Amino acid sequence: MEPWLILLPAFVMSALMILTHTYLGLHVLARGIIFVDLALAQVAALGMSLAFLLGEEPHGLTAQLYAFGATLTAAFAFAGLRRIPGKTTREVIIGCVYVVTTALSIVILSRSSQGMEELKSLFNGNILWIRWQEIAVVAGIYLALAILHGLYRKRFYVLSFATEEASSPSFLWEFLFFASFAIVITLAVNVAGVLLVFAFLIIPAFSALLVARSFIGRLLLGWCLGLFGAVAGLWLSFDADLPVGATVVSVLGLLPLVAIGLRVTRRAASE
Repeated sequence: MEPWLILLPAFVMSALMILTHTYLGLHVLARGIIFVDLALAQVAALGMSLAFLLGEEPHGLTAQLYAFGATLTAAFAFAGLRRIPGKTTREVIIGCVYVVTTALSIVILSRSSQGMEELKSLFNGNILWIRWQEIAVVAGIYLALAILHGLYRKRFYVLSFATEEASSPSFLWEFLFFASFAIVITLAVNVAGVLLVFAFLIIPAFSALLVARSFIGRLLLGWCLGLFGAVAGLWLSFDADLPVGATVVSVLGLLPLVAIGLRVTRRAASE
């Protein structure tokens, strides 16, 4: 079989993640709650770990429901973060959620002889082996969320970017934002793992932030950079027989340097 046929499902899933995660990443960066995505990803992993302990297939539908229930609960709590004074306090809360859920996942999975292998899978994912049926489900749900955010884009934009106008936002809209975040995270962690999910959420968005000024410009540039990093990472992992998730994350780590190069080049051209 041709290499590109083997890599194509993984790339399509990566593209779906980049399209949704870069958008959410820009919101996260604007809000200054950088690690909320990592915390939600680990909460999803905790839900899957609990399902695994109870004898469920760790990547089956029941495990997904456990993960979604856990992330939805966390989303409800995170929707109230804006009401807590002090950015540092909010970051501490998010950090505590991450470290405690990570520890609980380790404790839960230590009760099984195969638990540590499953923990490794939750961190690294298995995106190279994703099936087209799974991609279709993810694409359908992501499309529904994209329509929701497209129809109410002004409300969601104000929540993150117009802080003065949104000093007392509706808790319902805050919850809808974090609930959609939770759905995206839960589906992604199941196939891509915690590390890759965090990388797709933050690195392309941050890289674009270094170059573009408008939200649309940052979104488009983030998509381009993320897709470039995904293609390069997937091909390198396949060609050199390296771990897929870790390799893609390592390649994505170079994107801020690429962005700085673009910024310097653009500045030099304008002088």
